[in-house]
Amino acid sequence: MNLSKPVKTALTVVVMYAICVPLLHYRRDGMDWGSALLVGVVVTPLALMLTWVRDRLNGKAQRAGLRWRERRQSGG
Repeated sequence: MNLSKPVKTALTVVVMYAICVPLLHYRRDGMDWGSALLVGVVVTPLALMLTWVRDRLNGKAQRAGLRWRERRQSGG
């Protein structure tokens, strides 16, 4: 399925929101639906941002490891 980047982003946000709100409402100590919906609006972008940061850092670490291996092999 080929979707444009904005559509994929929108779907990701909607799915993340749809997961966060019930989790907040049905957790052990519970939260009413109104609060869960409002907190979900804050939690969703935060979770997506943290995921993006983690992926970026992992990518940088992987590239640094590859460069290190290349230098080690060529420097011998």
